[in-house]
Amino acid sequence: MGPTAVFLLTASAMALALPAQAQHVSFDEALRQAAGASGAVQGASLDVRAKTLKAQALSNIDGPSLDLTAFRGRLSTDLSLDTRRLSGVAGGIGAALPNLPIPEIPNSLDREVVTNLTSFGLVGMWPIYTAGRLDAVKGVAAGMAQEADAERVEAEEKLTTQVAQRYFQLLLAQRVVAVRAEVTAGVTEHQRDAARLEKGGLISRAERLRADVALDGARSEEAQARSDAEIAQVALDRLLNTGAQVRPATPLFVNSLPVGSLQSFIDTGMRENAAWKKIASKRFQSEQALRLHGKEYSPTVFAVGNYNLNRGGERVVRSNWAVGVVVSVPLVHRINTGKLIEAAKLDQERVEVTARQAGRDIPTLIEKNWRTVENARIQFLATTSSVELARENIRLQTVAFQQGQVTSLEVVDARLNLAKIETQRAQTAYNYVLGLAQLLEAAGETQRLGSLAASADIHLPLDTAP
Repeated sequence: MGPTAVFLLTASAMALALPAQAQHVSFDEALRQAAGASGAVQGASLDVRAKTLKAQALSNIDGPSLDLTAFRGRLSTDLSLDTRRLSGVAGGIGAALPNLPIPEIPNSLDREVVTNLTSFGLVGMWPIYTAGRLDAVKGVAAGMAQEADAERVEAEEKLTTQVAQRYFQLLLAQRVVAVRAEVTAGVTEHQRDAARLEKGGLISRAERLRADVALDGARSEEAQARSDAEIAQVALDRLLNTGAQVRPATPLFVNSLPVGSLQSFIDTGMRENAAWKKIASKRFQSEQALRLHGKEYSPTVFAVGNYNLNRGGERVVRSNWAVGVVVSVPLVHRINTGKLIEAAKLDQERVEVTARQAGRDIPTLIEKNWRTVENARIQFLATTSSVELARENIRLQTVAFQQGQVTSLEVVDARLNLAKIETQRAQTAYNYVLGLAQLLEAAGETQRLGSLAASADIHLPLDTAP
């Protein structure tokens, strides 16, 4: 093996050993990737296509049909001729001309005729009147397609909320890592100051040990934060099903102003909520089913036509045609139609009961999510000044410690207080985004989440991967 081949094999092995390159993905891009990898969304889309094709297949069920028929076989026919008159005539001739040889004629002639038969035909049929039953069949199929589409929308909206949860949860975890790393760096610097001051005899050994303990605690908290971030990273990568590690490019955000009034979301939800659309499709289906079963004893009128071209070896069967109208009036059914009608009415009533319940539940869910979003927004805005105060307090406590005016514990507490405030702000921003995603899902407007993120006037920093 030459040196070139060895180099290529070594390069290939190194390429396989290297981790996949990170991929920076916006929220909208993440949503598209998740939709492409989601079995629920893909299955719902396939169901919509199937139900739509079925509805389209029944769209001309009340139109004309034309069938080509063919038959090839043998036809056996018994022929019987009454020859009694011929027998009488022959007897009279024999009596008048006794010397004339006249054969004896039987009273009847019987013969079996077997014919090779080839038959070709065209049969046409056109329903003229079915009491609306065929329209009801088409309506049921259309309602099933509408229900499938509502289920597809519901699957997409649930996926949007799930993507928002994992996408921004990773951002939250990375923000916590950054905060904990800053605490570790600050406590490390404080521990060095404590060690220097101890050597100078300005603080006691116990004070320096407190700084050591604080540093160990900060490192432990940072390690836990990194572990949480790794778990969040794996969850997002698997949801999007990408070969590369996903790096969020859309930051955590908060809109300083309300994204809409409560009533506007309720009004939209009562039109666009996926569950509400599904109920509407079921209501339409139940109406069509009742319409179908309620006409079982109505007459049916069909226009029919038939044209045959038949050829037989003995020309026994000739060409023929027929046109006409067929009227069918059901008298007795093997199926209890009354029970079917009663069942259809109960299905209709069940849909209405569900609709009344949804009419109460949907506004309640929207109001709950709207208030969650508003509370998170107000809480986030209220903590803006707390960060500046906490940072100033760290500066003051650090200077005071160097001058021997405060203990090591007070410096560490100041840093932990800043970490607590920044973590709470990141958690509040995440609660805001997740609540907004749930609000938009309840209102049937999940497609707005990406645009609201882009137009937000408050963004948290995008932290580097842990």
